[in-house]
Amino acid sequence: MQKNNYKPAKKKHLLLTALTSLILISCAVFTLCVYNRSYNAKALEDIRKADSSTGAPVSPPAISDAGGTDGTDSENGTVNPESSGNKSSASGELHGVWISFFDYNEKGYTRTSFTREAETMLDKCKADNFSDVFVHVRMFADAMYNSKYFPWSRYSSGKIGKSPGFDPLSIMVTEAHKRGLKIHAWINPYRITKDTTSNSALAKSSYAYKWRNSKSPSLRRNVLNYDGRLYFNPSKTQVQNLIVNGVKEIVQNYDVDGIHFDDYFYPYLGTTYRKNFDAKEYNTYVKKCRNNGTTPVSIVTWRRRNVNRLIKNVYSAVKSADKKCVFGISPAGNISNLYLNNNYYCDVKEWMGNPGYIDYICPQIYWSFEHPSCPYKKTLNTWTAIKRHKSVKLYAGLAAYRAGISSKEAKAIGDKGWAKSNTVLKRQVKYAQNTGETSGFIFFDYSDLKRSSARKEINNATKLFK
Repeated sequence: MQKNNYKPAKKKHLLLTALTSLILISCAVFTLCVYNRSYNAKALEDIRKADSSTGAPVSPPAISDAGGTDGTDSENGTVNPESSGNKSSASGELHGVWISFFDYNEKGYTRTSFTREAETMLDKCKADNFSDVFVHVRMFADAMYNSKYFPWSRYSSGKIGKSPGFDPLSIMVTEAHKRGLKIHAWINPYRITKDTTSNSALAKSSYAYKWRNSKSPSLRRNVLNYDGRLYFNPSKTQVQNLIVNGVKEIVQNYDVDGIHFDDYFYPYLGTTYRKNFDAKEYNTYVKKCRNNGTTPVSIVTWRRRNVNRLIKNVYSAVKSADKKCVFGISPAGNISNLYLNNNYYCDVKEWMGNPGYIDYICPQIYWSFEHPSCPYKKTLNTWTAIKRHKSVKLYAGLAAYRAGISSKEAKAIGDKGWAKSNTVLKRQVKYAQNTGETSGFIFFDYSDLKRSSARKEINNATKLFK
């Protein structure tokens, strides 16, 4: 707003001098503010963006019906990670709870019954001082939402592939945000069935059914039968595209605050791991390398690269759809198991140490302080010692399902420290906070918030939430 320029003549020179000085000072201040704002915005954006050398697509590629190559892309060189400095913040500590498919009714819902169930769940989470909910939306290559890539879950309607006539995820998002809760869509990427290989467990409209029953041998390999269960083949390009596209549609169509994967990656492959599961695709990769005059990596490294490529592409898909949406993973808590030659193939050190994979990691540290091989303190310290890029946060996944169990139950799981205790979770929260390296906690799972034998334990822990 400009000042009135009509002044007495004798003050005109003095006024012009002062006005000129004021304008010059204002311009300098404005320029400095703009520079600082631009610099800070760029710095924040650089943290969120994937390393430009990753080659991950901004938009996920289309799912081809033709047979594709089998995960032969070379892995990028490791970037020297920056020191994380991810200290717990009194205002930013995450307090999450998993809402699993175990918490759903297998018989399905009506709109009214699901809305009532969602309201009850989220009221309880809010009352117990949680800030975030991690809601299972894709458990077995199915969907608790309206998807063009995955069939309706039987947990929505009571029958796989059948629409419930409403959208459960839409209701959960609305009700969560009404209560000031953040909501993360929880996905199992590779798992198709839990305890069957029957076609009757698959919706005929699903990619799993179509690929498994295709006339093309290559497409049939997109679905693997192993140990009495069905899995998507992690090495296949079409499979990775399906998973990535499925993630992107959630972020585009729903106001979710995050996408979340748990610990289901490659299954345990036993002593014959070099010959089973996707070993056929690995052998194809080896032949291509030899034909091209290059040296193939081991099957262990190759499988880890398959998973790494998926994680990079999911991260890119999430950020291209919504830069504010976070992507994180909750792996098994024993990091030694993650680096076995025959299981998981989760290169968590790569994900944590470099940008472009994840926004947070939440190991499932489900053991007490007295566990004989993985005591809580030692296990958490192992995770805090891993170098993290400054954009990656560390949360601790805690076992609410073990709170308040009996001595007999504690003995059965080989962890007597949980027996009749009301302070394990409390001490775990406190210890993690004192490390200065953890930024929050996620409890497994919602049903235990209602269990009377766990209430003292959970109450004692949540009182420490900052």
